[in-house]
Amino acid sequence: MTIKVAAVQAAPVWMDAQGTLDKTIALIEEAGRKDVKLIGFGEVWLPGYPFTIWLQPPMVAMDIVMRHRMSAITVDGPEMRAIQDAAARADTYVMMGFAERDRGSIYCSQALISDRGELLMTRRKLRPTHMERTVWGEGPVTDIKVVDTPIGKLGGLCCWENIQPINRQGMYQLGEQIHVACWPSFAMFKGHRPAYALSAEANINESQSYALQGGCFVLAANSIITPESIDDICMGNEELRGMVQPGGGAAAVFAPDGFRLTDPIDENTDGLAIAEIDLMMIEGAKVFADPAGHYYRPDLARHVLEGYAGPASANPPAEPTLSVVDDKIEAAE
Repeated sequence: MTIKVAAVQAAPVWMDAQGTLDKTIALIEEAGRKDVKLIGFGEVWLPGYPFTIWLQPPMVAMDIVMRHRMSAITVDGPEMRAIQDAAARADTYVMMGFAERDRGSIYCSQALISDRGELLMTRRKLRPTHMERTVWGEGPVTDIKVVDTPIGKLGGLCCWENIQPINRQGMYQLGEQIHVACWPSFAMFKGHRPAYALSAEANINESQSYALQGGCFVLAANSIITPESIDDICMGNEELRGMVQPGGGAAAVFAPDGFRLTDPIDENTDGLAIAEIDLMMIEGAKVFADPAGHYYRPDLARHVLEGYAGPASANPPAEPTLSVVDDKIEAAE
């Protein structure tokens, strides 16, 4: 079965939940008109990523932190219901990146909505990265999730969750076939050599690597910083403007062999990176390497983990002896 999928590259109405919601619905409707069956949005697309936390000390950035907080939505709130209704009208699945409010805390979350408007899954970023911990709480370990749907087994991770080996292996073990990698804009610190790890090149390469390693399709969705939002992001501080550039879009779709299926969109332009995919391509990839099957060595992972006791010491632990008991790997006494 061949279907169309789309990774969103667009600018939210920054720190404006209603404005971004309106744009979300418009993009879902566009996807529906183009017969797209799965559309993926970037990290905290609604209401936008709070870039200021990387530029200012937490208390100085508190105005933006509060705007982000007050624009966060709830899983059962009217904004999510409106997105569900839009998905049903467009007859498409939606993977939505959003700032989630749960009582007094905010989380970097994803929601998977079916083509009938059903909320199939929500999850929270397991470990916010660096300065993000001043804004978002942590998700539970159970939020490594894959959902079996008529169009394939769907999953998603946020930003640098996608580079963590244990996260990847967990998703692969769950049989993930189509993955939505939610990224922010890559216009922050663009061209600054010390921040290469935050660049579009580095992180889109990680999305491609995820596809190749897992033998799955990857939709790499992300956002754009508009010239109009830069003053807000910098809080009027002219010295910081050189750290933030407009643009930063880099949406792409990758095949299970790592091949890029979509042409780049201009980094300043809203658009959908659309590709036609066929799950049978996964069968071809898994012939060579199945990281959760014939190419997987759980005994090696157990051996390494049991032999690790933290930083090197003068008295390293003895190498464990492993044996197979009832098809399980166990450490011998």
